[in-house]
Amino acid sequence: MSTPTQPQQILLVDDDAGAIQLLGGLLASVAALRFATNGKDALRLAHEVVPDLILLDAEMPGMSGFQLLQTLKADTEFADVPVVFITSHTEAGFEVSALEMGAVDFIAKPFRSSLVLARVRLHLRMKRMADGLRRATTIDALTGVANRRMFDQSLAREWLLARRTGDPTSLLSIDVDHFKSYNERYGRQQGDECLKQVAAALVSACRRPADLVCRYDGQEFMMLLPQTARLGAEHIGRRVLDAVQALDICHEESPPTRYLSVSVGIAFHDEQSKTGNDGARFTAEDLVVAANKALGTAKRAGRARAKLRDIADSDGPERSEDSSLPAMTQ
Repeated sequence: MSTPTQPQQILLVDDDAGAIQLLGGLLASVAALRFATNGKDALRLAHEVVPDLILLDAEMPGMSGFQLLQTLKADTEFADVPVVFITSHTEAGFEVSALEMGAVDFIAKPFRSSLVLARVRLHLRMKRMADGLRRATTIDALTGVANRRMFDQSLAREWLLARRTGDPTSLLSIDVDHFKSYNERYGRQQGDECLKQVAAALVSACRRPADLVCRYDGQEFMMLLPQTARLGAEHIGRRVLDAVQALDICHEESPPTRYLSVSVGIAFHDEQSKTGNDGARFTAEDLVVAANKALGTAKRAGRARAKLRDIADSDGPERSEDSSLPAMTQ
């Protein structure tokens, strides 16, 4: 999905090289263009870069335009991508079928340049507006990271995927230490600025595009780490502690360091978690519970540190072994 600072992407799918050349020349100044002459290549290109608009020939050898549309709409990644049919069909039955399957419009052959430009620009404008609305409902307005809603959706999706593939999953629950005291000492405006800096530091601690930082509640953040086992989560936990410490934000009400710090609770589900346990019984909520319990342990141990907890211990008693910054223990 494009952002306002990136050019929008159009995927042209037509087995007629002449039609692609004509449309490509016409739309070159409107958006970034990619081309495919069959359904298989179209799917590959769409997965490489999710387009903002697909112009799709209705009749192609092998996978037809209808079959490709059906495949695209069955994939949640492309559910919101508008598809415009390129067709020489004019009968009402064809249009009704295509609209019922998820197409948004038609461009009739032979092309009328002014009409093509007007319709393409309209659908790109509507797509950008829709993307903006989606971002507004999933991004925290203050910090610019994902919000609670986005976290819940992402965790549910990644958990189901991990259970199908057997991949590990880790979750960090991160809380700004003595933040209420920080607000009282320095004011709410400075507190907001502090949260922005912490959020940026957490994003910088992530290593992969799939890692997700979200503002969970007030001064609490979550970091979802797909395909990450215990050792990788420990490494990211240390990066989080170091990144926030490097901000060097003065906090006179935070003993004993007198600088702003965070406490980190790390929960993981990997092969080690399944030893002696029925791994299928765990849920995404168990991972959240384990991370929050680990966070509670870190706070009681003196804050400004990280604690680790196996998801298998999510319903067990909390343990409060101490650990010096930035070492971690279960």
